[in-house]
Amino acid sequence: MTAARDAAPSGGVRAHVSPVTWLMIGATIPLTIVAMYFTALDVQGETLWGIVLFAAPTVAAVYTVLEVLWTGRGPASGMAVRMLLVPAISAVVSAVTIAITYALPPVQQALARTRLADGWHYWFDAEEGNPWLLSLLAGLFLGILAGLATWVFVVLPVTAIRKPREFAQANGAGPDDGDPEAIRRTSIGFALLIVMIFLIPTLIVVGAGGAQADDLGELFAGLPHLIADPFSTPGDLTWLIGILLIPVGIGLFWYVASAPGRARREAERHRTERRR
Repeated sequence: MTAARDAAPSGGVRAHVSPVTWLMIGATIPLTIVAMYFTALDVQGETLWGIVLFAAPTVAAVYTVLEVLWTGRGPASGMAVRMLLVPAISAVVSAVTIAITYALPPVQQALARTRLADGWHYWFDAEEGNPWLLSLLAGLFLGILAGLATWVFVVLPVTAIRKPREFAQANGAGPDDGDPEAIRRTSIGFALLIVMIFLIPTLIVVGAGGAQADDLGELFAGLPHLIADPFSTPGDLTWLIGILLIPVGIGLFWYVASAPGRARREAERHRTERRR
């Protein structure tokens, strides 16, 4: 079994989209309707209802990716369907619901009461009109992102811990017939390496974008203050953590890359001992 073959929807879409996932997609309809009304009342963008409105498609995306953990499927089973098709369907359902709900009298009346004299509204500015297209694009992007993050940060590490041999076989992370404990360590190391590949650039880009320091020199010059009060400048802290994790990522890469060599040496050592 390979990751590529496991990821392909060989059993068709229905084999990878469970009834519960369809129920989750359907649940975005009432959730979107409720969020639409309360978002219309939120002229200043002070509540989370607007985020709920545009992020509703992520619910089904997260669930369908997590589903492989208790269905006995491999960690990459149907992920092309789970991380692309499910968010797309959920985003379309949510966008259609928004397009219809936006035109309903209760929402229009709420907007008429809350919009400023010039038509400004944090979420639904009068000049922008019906936000169905924005919700479609945002829902699709957030759904795919949420599914990918769930797979990288949850599914892969959990599978590596619970089923290390299956994980190693699916991803080529180590020898199939080696020592079980060595396979477990290598599988976990490989899963953490994938986590680092996504986590380190994210921390560095997000942290640098919101940091008070303008460059690395200024960042490390402010290290004493950052240690004394780490949460006073969260952007600097996030940037620093991303940089400090680079050696960890390099170490994990070396550990995983050298696993086959360690396995061969261990097998040779056992053969030598048996000859004696």
